Amino acid sequence: MLIDFGWTADGAAWANARGSAAHGRVRMGPRALVQLLQTRLGLTRPAVDQAVRIAQYMALIQQHLGSGIPSGSFWPARSFTVDPWSTTRQLLRWRDAAVEAGWVAPDAGHPLPARLAALRDVEAAVVVGMPGTSDASGRAATLSPAAADDLVEVLALQEQLDSTGSTWPLGIDAIACEEDPASLPGLWPRLLAVLACAGVAVTAPGADPVAGAGPAVGVRPAPRLEVVSCQDEWSAADVAARYLAARSLDTQAAPPATATPIATSSTSGAGSLTLLAGADTTVLDQALRRRGLPAAGAVTASTDRAHHQVLGLYLDVAIAPVDVHQLAALLDLRVLPGADGDAEPIGLVPAAARRRLLKALTQEPGVGGPAWQRALRELEERVSTVDADLRSGAEKALEAAREIDRLVADPLPAEGLYPPAITARLDWLAQRLQSVSRGDGDLLASLTQVRTLQSVLGMLDARAPLSRRTLQQIIDTCGGSGRSPLAGAEVSPWAVTTRPAQVAAGGGTVLWWAPEGGEAPTPVQWDQAEREALRAGGAHLIDPEQLAALHVDASLRGLRTTGHIVAVLPGRRLEKPPSPSGLLAHLEAAAGLTENDRHSPESLVLGDTWSLGGRTLPVRVPPLHTVDPPEDLYRQFATGTHLLPDRLSFTAAQTLVGCPLHWLLKYALGVRPADVAVLPTGDRMIGTLVHAVVEDLVNQRWDEGIGGAPLTPPTAGEITAVFERLVPQFASELDLPGHAAQRADVHDRTVRSLRTLFEGTARAGLRITGTEVRFSHPLTLPLAGGARTIEFVGSRDMDLRDKDGHPTVIDLKWSRSRTRYGDLYDTGDAVQLASYAWALDQAEALTRRAQVGYFLLHGGDFVTANRELDPRRRTPMDVHDSWARLVRSVTVALDEIAAGTGTAGCRCLLENAGLPLDAPYGKRKKAMTDARDAARSDGMVAIDAYCATSEYAQLCGMTGDFR
Repeated sequence: MLIDFGWTADGAAWANARGSAAHGRVRMGPRALVQLLQTRLGLTRPAVDQAVRIAQYMALIQQHLGSGIPSGSFWPARSFTVDPWSTTRQLLRWRDAAVEAGWVAPDAGHPLPARLAALRDVEAAVVVGMPGTSDASGRAATLSPAAADDLVEVLALQEQLDSTGSTWPLGIDAIACEEDPASLPGLWPRLLAVLACAGVAVTAPGADPVAGAGPAVGVRPAPRLEVVSCQDEWSAADVAARYLAARSLDTQAAPPATATPIATSSTSGAGSLTLLAGADTTVLDQALRRRGLPAAGAVTASTDRAHHQVLGLYLDVAIAPVDVHQLAALLDLRVLPGADGDAEPIGLVPAAARRRLLKALTQEPGVGGPAWQRALRELEERVSTVDADLRSGAEKALEAAREIDRLVADPLPAEGLYPPAITARLDWLAQRLQSVSRGDGDLLASLTQVRTLQSVLGMLDARAPLSRRTLQQIIDTCGGSGRSPLAGAEVSPWAVTTRPAQVAAGGGTVLWWAPEGGEAPTPVQWDQAEREALRAGGAHLIDPEQLAALHVDASLRGLRTTGHIVAVLPGRRLEKPPSPSGLLAHLEAAAGLTENDRHSPESLVLGDTWSLGGRTLPVRVPPLHTVDPPEDLYRQFATGTHLLPDRLSFTAAQTLVGCPLHWLLKYALGVRPADVAVLPTGDRMIGTLVHAVVEDLVNQRWDEGIGGAPLTPPTAGEITAVFERLVPQFASELDLPGHAAQRADVHDRTVRSLRTLFEGTARAGLRITGTEVRFSHPLTLPLAGGARTIEFVGSRDMDLRDKDGHPTVIDLKWSRSRTRYGDLYDTGDAVQLASYAWALDQAEALTRRAQVGYFLLHGGDFVTANRELDPRRRTPMDVHDSWARLVRSVTVALDEIAAGTGTAGCRCLLENAGLPLDAPYGKRKKAMTDARDAARSDGMVAIDAYCATSEYAQLCGMTGDFR
C-alpha cells in the first residue's frame, strides 16, 4: 500500500491520491492513518461516545475532590461546583491535547502551572481502557480512550517492537508526506520515524516514493480567478447553479438534463470541474434540483435535526412545571412516515392515544382534569370493545397514554433531578423508539441518544441532583451532531469536496461556493510557563502560527492545482454576513485583484445571454404576473340537503350567521386545524380556568336541602385554594417560569371578581342552582325546502333562582372589553343569552320570561337589567325577539347553503362598506354597527365574525396571496 499523507487530508476521497487508488494508493490524514495502524496491529476497539468520556472524567474529578485535598488546591474547583459538565468537558479537552502532544505528567512533588497541575492530579487516577477492562497491572479502566490515546498506544507498541527487534507486517510500503514530518506537532514526528525504522519508506514533500516516478507535483502557474459577489445566499445559489448548468465554451458540450446523471466524479485534467463547498449547500441544492441537476449534499451536521429533539422534548415534559404546549408537541410528534404514501405517519404516541389526549388538552389546557381522565377511560374501554385483531394496537395506545399520564402526573421536581429518577423515566421512551424503528434510519439515532444518556446517568453520583442546565448540556453532548436528511449527495459529472486542501483539479476548474473564514481550527492555547512544563514532560509543541500554516499551506496547494477558480460569495447567510476568507483574499492579492474587480450577478447578463468563467446560458425575463383577489365573494357547490346539520350549538349557529363559508369548512366539511395548533392559551385559557373555579366552588357548597348553593359568598381563602388546585389542570401555562407576574394578576382578578359575583347574587337574593347546565332541545327551522327539525344543544354557565323561584341565567365572560357585551345587551343582539332563555323555557314552560345577563370576569362587572346586580338601569332585553331574529338568520343561511352557495361573511361585510381587506379596526367596527342596524330592521341579526386572524383566513381569501 502506498499512502499520500497530509495533515489536513482526513476525509479526502480515495481518488485524490497522486496515482491510481485502484492500484493500492490512497490519501490519508492523521486519524485515518492511526485507524489503519490500529487495524494492522490488532488494536481496534468500539467507538465511545464523548458524553461517556466526560462522565467518566467527571467521576474522576469528584473522586479527587472527595479525597480530602486542601481547600483551594484544585485550580478549577469553584468552576466545577458551578458548572460541572462544562468544566469537565474543557479539562478533558486540555488533557487530550496534552496527551497528543506527548506530555507525561511528572510526580506530585514537581511544581507545575495551575492548569497542568489540575490535569496531573486527575490523571493520577486515569486508567485508559474500555469500560470493564483492566490494564497490565490489573487496575480497572477509568477513562475510555480518545484519538490521542489511540495515537499513544499505536506509538508505544510500534516502539516496543522496534526496541526488541521484532517485526509486524503493516502492509504499508511507503508514505509520501505532504508536509515535512519534523514540522508536525505532538507525537507525529516520532510515529513517522518509528514507521521508517519498521521498513516503511517515509518521504519528504515533493518526492514520489514510486521508483522512477520523479516529482509528485510539478510547478503550476497561479490559477485564473473570478469572484462573484451577491446580496444573499439565494441569489448566490442561482449564480452557482447556472454555472453548473451552463455549457462550456471550450467543449460546446451541453450539460446533463436528467435529474440524476449517469456519470462518475470528474477526473483530473484541464477539462475537469470541481465543486468546492465552503459552506452548507442546502440552498444551492434547491437551486440545482430546480434545474434538474444533482445535489451536492454537503449539508452541515447539527444538533437541531428532528431526531435529536425527541429526547429533550420528552424530558421537558417530565420535569415540573409541566408545559402543556410541550406536552401537546410530544403527543403530536411523528417519528416515521407511513408504510406507504397514503398511510398516516407513525407517532411517538400511538394515534388512538394521541387524538384523545390532544382533544382533552384543547378542552382543558392542563393535566389531571376531567377531560384528561375521560380520555384515559375511553382508551381503557376501547381495549375491551375493539375487534380481536385490533386489540394489540389498542393495548399499546393505552400503555402509552398511561405512561404519559404517569410522566405528567408526577413530574420530576426541577430542583431534584437525581440521575436514577431520570433514568427510570427513559425506559418507556427507549422501548417505544425500538419498537417502531426501521433499519438504520434517523430514529435509531434518537434511540442511541437515549441509551447513551442512560449510560451517562448511570456513571454520575446518584445522590447529587443535576440542574436543568447541566441535564440539557448532557443531552446535547449525547446527541452529537445529527446528519441532515438533505445531506444526500447524488452522482454528478463534477467532483465535490468541502475543503480546499482536498482539491485535486489537475489544472481544471473549481467552482468555490461560499468561501468563508475559519480555514484553520482553533488549537489549545498554552502560555509560556505551560509550554516549558509540557516540553519538560516530553511534549513536542509547535507555535500556533506554525499549526495554522500547516492548514493554510495545504489549502493553497490544493487551490493551486486548478487552472481556473470561480468563487461565488453570498452577501448574507442565515441573516448574517459570513466571515471573510483569508484564502480568497490571498489569491486575490496574488492575482492583483481588489473588491472592485468582483462581478455582480447583474453584470453576468448581457442581452439574453448569461456568461461566467467561459460558460454561457440563454436567459429570459419572465413577464410580470399579478394575482388579484377573486371578485366573487361566494363559493358554489352541489345543491341539496347533504350539508345541512342535524344538531347545532350556539357557537356553531353564531359562526353560521357570521360567516357561512367558515361554518361550511369547519362543521359541515370537517376542515379544522390540528388540535395541537389550537391549544387554548391567553384569555381563552384563563376564561376556562375561572369558569372551572366557579363550578368547583358551587359544587363544594352545594346543599341538596335547599337545591343549590347557600347565599353566603365564599371567602378569598376558599377561592384561592380552588384556584391553586385547578391551575395545573386548566392553565398549567401559568406555572411556567417567567409567568409569575401574569399568574399573580390572574389570581388577584379572579379573587376580586368572584367575590363580587357571589356577593352580588347573594345581595340580590339569587341562589345558584346550577353551573355548566347541559341542555338539548328540538328546534324546527322553516327552511325553503321544507321544515327541518334539529337538536339545539349547549350549556348554561350559571342558573339562579330568586326567593319566588323565578329563573335568571348569567353567562360568564373573561373579556377585556368594557363595552362590547353591554352594547350587545342594550341593542338586543345578545343572542347567546336569548338562546339560553329559550332553552330554559323549553325545559320548564315558563309563564314568566327568565332574566338574563352577563358577568364580566376580568373586570368584575354585571351586565343585566337587574338593578340589584347592575345599577346602570338597563332596559330588560327582549329575549323572545332576539331568539326569533337568530332563528330567522340561521334559516336564511341554511337556505343559501341548501341552494349551493356559501358566503364569505367577513369579506362581504367589508365589500358592502366599500372597505379594503386590511381596513383598520375603527372602520370595520363602524361597518359592523351599520350591518347590525340593517339586519335588525329586517328582523335578523348580524354577528361579528371577522376571521382574518383565524386558521380559515386564507381559505376565505382574507389573507395570503390575495392581500
